[in-house]
Amino acid sequence: MKKKTSYQQLVRRIILAITCFLIITGGVIGMNRMAESRKIHAPKETKPKTMSVAAIAAVKQDISLSVTGYGQANPVHVIEISPQVSGRIIEKHKALDQGGMVQKGETLFKIDATDYKIKAEKAEIQVKLQKNQIEQLKVSHEKDQGRLSTVRQNTKLANAEYLSLKTLYEKERVGTLSAVEKAEQGYNSLLDAEKNLVKSIALYPLMIAEAKSNLAGAKSDLKSARLNVKRCRLTAPFSGRVKDISIETGTYIGMGTLAMILADDRILEIQVPLSDKDAFEVLGLREISGNTTLLAGLKNIECRVETVTGNITAVLSGTLHRAVKYDSNTRTLYLAARVDLDDPGITGESIPLMDGMFCKVHLTGKPVMNAIKIPASAFNSNNTVFLSRDQKLKTLPVTKVMENGDYIYISGAFQPQDLIITTPLANPLENTRLDILNSSELLESSAADKRGRI
Repeated sequence: MKKKTSYQQLVRRIILAITCFLIITGGVIGMNRMAESRKIHAPKETKPKTMSVAAIAAVKQDISLSVTGYGQANPVHVIEISPQVSGRIIEKHKALDQGGMVQKGETLFKIDATDYKIKAEKAEIQVKLQKNQIEQLKVSHEKDQGRLSTVRQNTKLANAEYLSLKTLYEKERVGTLSAVEKAEQGYNSLLDAEKNLVKSIALYPLMIAEAKSNLAGAKSDLKSARLNVKRCRLTAPFSGRVKDISIETGTYIGMGTLAMILADDRILEIQVPLSDKDAFEVLGLREISGNTTLLAGLKNIECRVETVTGNITAVLSGTLHRAVKYDSNTRTLYLAARVDLDDPGITGESIPLMDGMFCKVHLTGKPVMNAIKIPASAFNSNNTVFLSRDQKLKTLPVTKVMENGDYIYISGAFQPQDLIITTPLANPLENTRLDILNSSELLESSAADKRGRI
């Protein structure tokens, strides 16, 4: 039993010694590894990342702001022609078809004037009759005035004779009563005639005035009848194009019925709607006395009209004629641009500007200094552009001044050596080093600019 106990104790001591050895060895190894980990290692050399982009120089220039509007061209002078008399159409202009051209003063169509000529002849006869009546009244007036003195003299003599006979008969019983009565009757008869003649003479001015009034009415009827005869022939008030026609030779047309529409295509007008910003901020228009349709600065705006036909085939210079109206609900100002097709400055002959064509109107307004032209693709949606400044990427806030097709004009705090990146970038890192792919082209362009300035 004692031997067995001593043997077990020996084994335990051996195991304990081995365990201590392993613990000490592990601790030494751990300490060495910790010491190794504390040693400072030299950093590895890393090459900076670069981004290859294309760029353009930030060239400042003075520009004029412009806006573009659209509208339909319509003739300024359009007239609806309707006859002022009724009747059968007996003649029509040979070019009186839709689209036909007529010249000023040419006969468009004629209406049968037979009945109107007869009325004119009757009215002319009435005028002559009234003139004759006035002359007869004047002659009779003069005659009656001449007779009046004779009648008065005869009345006076008859009165004297009557008084004489009456006195002789009553005082001296000379003569007879019948003779006195006869003399009295003669005197009264002449006195009545004198009174009637005076009344007639007093009425002559009224009768003559009435006759003159009737003459004026007859003359008016004659003038109207003659005018109706002339109205049977309708002429073109100006040279133009037949826009619409609704008559034929041999048909009856009533007074006031629309016969045709004539348009003068030499001067066309396009009404262009513009927003408040475009009209007042971009073009610089100003209100006069608070009236939005009375604007100052219209004549200072350059106007150019292009036909919208797929390809631009006509370029025309125009003028702003007036402000048509202002719609407060949509805050839209309507301007009327006019084009004179007789203007020698018009170019483009294959498709001219015509009535009803849809047009693009370019309006150039106030100038802007130091604007920079960039491709529209280089302008970010958050009103910024990417720059190459000292060969590093920078993001610069800018202001959009004007948009013109595929290009945009901007302004901002640019430095002389800045390059505007035209390569599309998605969330680039600020201060990334840049490699300008077209640097040689930029150097050549800069050298050419310098030579041009010299």
